[in-house]
Amino acid sequence: MPLSPDSGDPIRVEITLDGEDSDSALNELRKWLRSDEELAGVRVDPVTSAARPDQMSGGLIEALVATVTDPGLIGAVFAGVGGWAAARASNRRTRVRVTVGDREVEVEGPDLRDPEGMARRLREDLGEAP
Repeated sequence: MPLSPDSGDPIRVEITLDGEDSDSALNELRKWLRSDEELAGVRVDPVTSAARPDQMSGGLIEALVATVTDPGLIGAVFAGVGGWAAARASNRRTRVRVTVGDREVEVEGPDLRDPEGMARRLREDLGEAP
């Protein structure tokens, strides 16, 4: 799926995490992405599980969805995810899964410690030319 500026449709980037306290980690990632000035035009929203009967509000965060209206910002989203993963990779075990359309990339282990390499892999495997 080429990420073409001509399509006019927003690009939906879904980010999920597997690992220790993924709900808290997704909250951290959301704050990280929202504080990135390069991503000022990108919406980052949590996807929460349904509330259980004993809860007054929604459940845990299951994923984040970054809605990108300018395809030129998709690389900045990937770089933001890579930077966040590298910042926490030294002390926490996490698997990051990024999905765009019908394409999905999982990154874990030592690959999380290389933010540029991770962003490059996401760009290459999810359809954006470097």
